[in-house]
Amino acid sequence: MRRALFHKALTLILCIAVPCFGRCTAPENPRYFQTYMQSDPGNLDPFYSTDVISGRVLTKICSGLFTIDSGGVLVPDLVQDYSFDGRVLRGSLKEGVRFHDDSEVTADDVVFSLTRIWKSENPTSPRKWVFSNVREMKSHGRYRFSIELEKPHAAFCSMLTMPCCYIISKSAFTRDGAITGSGPFSLQEWRQDEKIVLRRNERYYGTVASLEGMVFRIIPEDLTARFEFLNGTLDYFDIPYIANVGFDKTRFRVIEVPELSVHYVALNTGRYPFTDISFRRALNMAVDKKTIMQCLFKNRFREAEGVVPPGAGGYRGAVRTYGYEPGKARDIIARMGLRGTMIRLLIKSDNQVSLITQLIQYYLVQAGLRVEIVPLEWSALKSRTFRGDFDMAYFTWIADYPEPENFFYPLFYSRNAGPGGNRSFYRSAEVDGLMETARRVINPEKRFDIYRRIEGIILNEAPWIFLWYADKRIALGSRVQDYTPYPIFSGFKGNTITLRKEQP
Repeated sequence: MRRALFHKALTLILCIAVPCFGRCTAPENPRYFQTYMQSDPGNLDPFYSTDVISGRVLTKICSGLFTIDSGGVLVPDLVQDYSFDGRVLRGSLKEGVRFHDDSEVTADDVVFSLTRIWKSENPTSPRKWVFSNVREMKSHGRYRFSIELEKPHAAFCSMLTMPCCYIISKSAFTRDGAITGSGPFSLQEWRQDEKIVLRRNERYYGTVASLEGMVFRIIPEDLTARFEFLNGTLDYFDIPYIANVGFDKTRFRVIEVPELSVHYVALNTGRYPFTDISFRRALNMAVDKKTIMQCLFKNRFREAEGVVPPGAGGYRGAVRTYGYEPGKARDIIARMGLRGTMIRLLIKSDNQVSLITQLIQYYLVQAGLRVEIVPLEWSALKSRTFRGDFDMAYFTWIADYPEPENFFYPLFYSRNAGPGGNRSFYRSAEVDGLMETARRVINPEKRFDIYRRIEGIILNEAPWIFLWYADKRIALGSRVQDYTPYPIFSGFKGNTITLRKEQP
């Protein structure tokens, strides 16, 4: 009976339109790669960067000391050579690297850029925690620098690949507040709610792009983006998780992009009844993740067995998450006197997120709760969750760097509650202590053993509804000749994309 009710609910909410195939049109800028984002970046300043949307643009207009290659491996970027013993990073910059204003990148720019976040106050950078362990930063002449940590931190160089750690021109910022980077592209134009245009940097120190530039259209709806892609005005389409319409392989190329990500519902552990561990466990037991994945995603995803997806720095968890136990979930909720309680689930205003969360809503209602889904624009969703004004919120965490630490420290460390990434406001002195210990352990296997203990505690206390690990599939238009996928967005600079030559 319950399964019949589920399929009835699924039929009512799951209606994916078949796209129209209209007359193909040419892009406005034929030698520019045409892509899109669902919303404008909040801010194109590394100081404020916390999300993928801003990071996708920043990684093309700025550079960091290190980056991630297409295999997910840490490699030098602005750094020519370096040494790191877990406590002190000493490095030399590549000489002759130019910012977009033609000034040279120096060690003073490195110290200025990182200190700007490390010492930030009023406003405080939401990524200040990245440098919480730093004791001292110094420049030593024009190209050499050093960063000394208070305590050993094995993953510190990997953290420096994050967009918040990108290096900007000290002179340009001091002069007029300009954010001037040294990436393979520079910002040409930004029309709010319309597009961002990047221009090729002819003086780039690495591989100079064959593209003349890139255009990021602002297209909130997947259906609109798909229509534009099929009609030739976009070169790229991010295939929705629940898309059930194939692409003509004679016209388009579909590739799988490895992605280190986890989908979850953050539970506000600072607000009753989410303060109760039993209630949080019941929410996990109430949701049939396997059926949702089968019906919506055609078994494309993998059920989350913990916090960290497979392949993050070679780590493998040793724990499993909650199974589907609807009867037990209903009993716990009834015993706590919470039947009929209204809870609100905040989501980003997005069609596929809406469909996913309507099925989560269905299961929670079956467990005896009333659930209201509240769609918000991305900036409003962040604002509400940053200040703890919510019951539950649906999120996807995509790795900033390929280390399991990146799924623990931002998401569960007490001091990162709210803007720092800990959206569930989870607090555990034991977990905090173990995380601080793990950061000092250089040996990976010993560090991973500590992470497994951390993961076990977090799963037991259930600050999330643990959902699934996702992949990413993209379709490329016929104009695209070369496109190399990256497992982490911050490594993808876009300078290796090539377009086919126009036919005479």
